[in-house]
Amino acid sequence: MIVETDGYIELIQYLTGQLPVFTEQGNSAKTADYTLRDLMEERLSESMMAVFEQNELDQEIRLDIVRETDAIVYDLEEVLSKVLDTHPTPQQEAFINEFVGLVKNLFDERLQSYRL
Repeated sequence: MIVETDGYIELIQYLTGQLPVFTEQGNSAKTADYTLRDLMEERLSESMMAVFEQNELDQEIRLDIVRETDAIVYDLEEVLSKVLDTHPTPQQEAFINEFVGLVKNLFDERLQSYRL
């Protein structure tokens, strides 16, 4: 659906270009009670629930979206494996929120093409 599109590939390239946000810890004080992994999974889940609520989708498309989301989580875990169990800084949290928003935009765009 989206993980094999040019848009998603560019999004992963954007993620890898922003790796310094995740490697430069700066203030080592704990900034959140949750880990980067928790944040990423929660934001993606919320975003996909919004996709389901905003669109009337048949079961097959819903399952495709779930599979795609699993693939996205896997990609994020691969790229961010060394920092997933750390507590996110405000900059990291802002980036994850932005990244997930861009993922949702890709789904919204793809689902729009199904309706046309």
